[in-house]
Amino acid sequence: MDPITHTLAGAVMARVGGDRKTPLAAATLMLSANAPDVDIISTGWGSFASLAFRRGWTHGPIALVILPLVISAAVLAWDRWIRLRRTPEALPVDPRWTLILAAVGCLSHPMLDWLNTYGIRLLMPYSGRWFYGDAVFIIDPYWWVLLAATLVLARRRASLRAVRTAGALALAYPLLLIGVSRAGERLARSGAEEHGLVGVREVLYQPAMGNPLRAQLIAVTADGYHFGMLDWRHSRRVAFGGQVIPRGDWSDARVVSARADADVRGYLVWSRYPWVRIDTTAVDGSATVVFGDARFPEGGLAGGLGGLRVTAR
Repeated sequence: MDPITHTLAGAVMARVGGDRKTPLAAATLMLSANAPDVDIISTGWGSFASLAFRRGWTHGPIALVILPLVISAAVLAWDRWIRLRRTPEALPVDPRWTLILAAVGCLSHPMLDWLNTYGIRLLMPYSGRWFYGDAVFIIDPYWWVLLAATLVLARRRASLRAVRTAGALALAYPLLLIGVSRAGERLARSGAEEHGLVGVREVLYQPAMGNPLRAQLIAVTADGYHFGMLDWRHSRRVAFGGQVIPRGDWSDARVVSARADADVRGYLVWSRYPWVRIDTTAVDGSATVVFGDARFPEGGLAGGLGGLRVTAR
């Protein structure tokens, strides 16, 4: 998910109980809820190398042990060397609860990241397998509103029951969307078969931005990726018959040669529905080989999500 969601989630965890355990609970939870995204530094290596690294090591089990220790140490150092020197009469932070809250905040990050179609490697470095929740668009303003409402109620000193009710609604929202996604996948598979698609291996339910009742569908078959739409508001909810992207000929010598490129290797580590196309062939026998992922439209997207072109012989 986006940093706003992670930060709001950490703040809400503090307001519904964390801040009664120790001073600086909110800071601890908000920092730790964002900590796994320290892998953003990989963008300095290039967009495709970053794709191969993001949502991996810093989101896996080793990081989820190390990061809480680092954050706890930083919070304790701030408390001792800055906060308590400024206000000597203040209560010091509780080291035990600071570590517990830092661990909870760090754990919340991969749980939220799992919800979308971008993917997360929960077992890195032990396994490079990607996991996908396919339930929430990576930026969801409705969820922001629910989380922010909880904070507003807490700040206005509403009753603890009201704050916890708002927090429960904020928690129920993604759980509801998980159920909607699973029902949508089943409905989409039936719709794909009714449309005449044979050998459907998988159906992706990709929620639309700003509209959790609408989703793009991708039916995966042996020959390629078939696009459709699902709209829960319409009587005919599922419609296929849109764009089709062939997988391409991965055995072509020019494709094999292009895959040796470092950027291509990085891109394919991240790709979920990869496709390849040979666009042009020059007189000297070289060719422009295009790689993409069916989840994202080709060209012009930040981070290289839209694919890349390389020259190969």
